[in-house]
Amino acid sequence: MNRIYEFLISLAVVVVLFAAVALFLPSQRTVEYKTESNRPIGTVFDVLNGFNRFDEWSVLRSDSMLKSQVSDPASGVGATMSYSSLNRSTGSGKWELVESVPEEKIKFKIEDSSQGSDKTLTIFFKRTGPLNKNVEIRQVYEVDYGWNLLGRYAGMYVERNVGDKLKAGGKRLNTFLATVPKLSYADRENPISFVDLPAANVLSATVIAKRDNNEIALAIVNKMAWINKIIAANGLKASGPMRIVTNEFTSDSYSFDVVQPVSKDGQTEGAWDVKTEAEVVFEQLPAGRAATTDYTGYATGLESERQVVRAWALVNGASTRDRAYEEYLVPVPQMMTEDAKFKVYWPVK
Repeated sequence: MNRIYEFLISLAVVVVLFAAVALFLPSQRTVEYKTESNRPIGTVFDVLNGFNRFDEWSVLRSDSMLKSQVSDPASGVGATMSYSSLNRSTGSGKWELVESVPEEKIKFKIEDSSQGSDKTLTIFFKRTGPLNKNVEIRQVYEVDYGWNLLGRYAGMYVERNVGDKLKAGGKRLNTFLATVPKLSYADRENPISFVDLPAANVLSATVIAKRDNNEIALAIVNKMAWINKIIAANGLKASGPMRIVTNEFTSDSYSFDVVQPVSKDGQTEGAWDVKTEAEVVFEQLPAGRAATTDYTGYATGLESERQVVRAWALVNGASTRDRAYEEYLVPVPQMMTEDAKFKVYWPVK
């Protein structure tokens, strides 16, 4: 009996010591992590302002057993992401974007199975670096344990557990941002959007020309002359603007395809019997999806515009595929005028 009393007294002492120590531990914990990017601040903000690219900056996505559901819309205040996993270290939970100040601050409310309440992740943005062209990304995680004594003990390890996750997420973010073109798509007169592309029948001819405006224009005119000859010989009709599809754009040369969509009276589907010659080929392009925008200006600005469209598409959750192209909405001789009009496309998966 004495041993039982001794055990109970020892247990009581341990409990009292446990509680006493816990009362002196912080009831709140804060963990910070900073990283820096040389991408435009608007681009970085958009990547983090929702769940379109959550895979690229959250270590949650490294859990192969994770199942998630994202709200529509997936970005901006009110966007949510609910998740669950058979992996006990991940558990289940929900993220909600509760505050968003463009290019300044984003705040997420977090619910998960770990100790504590009122969990938030606030991301602050600050211009930095030479000429303020870089952006500092500061992530601040906060949790409140209140009178949860077990939680206060768990808080002793939050720097390691959460801090390591923030650091790993920051590395993932920088890896993704390195794939995004550095050009900014902010403050544009013409918006960029996703569109569905119908299937198309086209005649195409490949060109490799020097980076000379006159040579490029002459090459386009010459290839279109061949294409028009084949259109006439096969009883076809042009069914849309001429396209220029970029193959390779270097400092010395420009490789591209001159493409003309065509149609034929009484025939819309199935294999077409089209006789071609020279370097012109007939192709049937499947339906798809693309990021697109309108562009007005000199044709020399199209390469930058392509990269702007690609950057926007990547930030908004898409993966680009195939090659970018433009529809020429003006005759070729007018391509080097300030009011030349084009429609730029970059296909996405």
